[in-house]
Amino acid sequence: MRKNIISHEIDYIKMEKFKYVIIDDEYPSHLTVQHHFRAYPNYVCMATFFDPKSALLFLQTHEVNLIFLDISMPEMDGFQFLEALKKNIFVVIITAYFDKYSHDAHPYYMNNDLVFFANKVQLPYYFPKIIACFEKKHVEKEMVNRIHQLSKNEIRIFPKMINNVPIPLADILFITVVKHNIVLQMNDGEEIVDRMSLCELIKILPTNTFLQIRRDIIINIVYVTAFTDTTVCLEDYHFRISARKQKEVVQILKTKMHKLCENY
Repeated sequence: MRKNIISHEIDYIKMEKFKYVIIDDEYPSHLTVQHHFRAYPNYVCMATFFDPKSALLFLQTHEVNLIFLDISMPEMDGFQFLEALKKNIFVVIITAYFDKYSHDAHPYYMNNDLVFFANKVQLPYYFPKIIACFEKKHVEKEMVNRIHQLSKNEIRIFPKMINNVPIPLADILFITVVKHNIVLQMNDGEEIVDRMSLCELIKILPTNTFLQIRRDIIINIVYVTAFTDTTVCLEDYHFRISARKQKEVVQILKTKMHKLCENY
């Protein structure tokens, strides 16, 4: 039965048309990427850009599935482009300065749908892996979007079974990120590791229970034992609230605690 499901997903991917754009100030890079896509007829190049700002304007009114992005560009570099991008679009970074930018690229794996970070010289070798990685992430994202259509507050089980075992949301103390994985810290002390985007996960978790307090941590409000304007305590765990989220988080926690006191 499982083989049939996998086969169906692969057939679905092959039939679906994907749209991509290229953002690079060097014309040969445009030609190289488009050349490699000749082997993938279900991919359509929507546009190519030498200027990231023009790309941002285009993406405001056009839907695409994948962006091939250079880092070193005049006026606006690739990282600045990612910060300015207001949509969740899968991104492949291609650069001639792999070692120089690899450290700075790491955080974008967590929250900006970064599919792959590749050296331009090695692009021919990595291209099939890039496509496979994108299509896998696309299937996962579609699954998450379908789940998101349900009422958030009706969800009681973690959206993915891990090791074929359903995970009750009520048993999760907090969720954090380690490298490219999420880690579920359970209330019994167990840690469960899974490969999933924290950015996508926060969209489907019930907002009356789970709260993102900084880029890499989502907490279960039920387990909050104390908090200040800058920190949150969950049993023996203490977390700093990001400066950007302090006002929002503290207000939500105050409201939640007030309701709990009323119920008590």
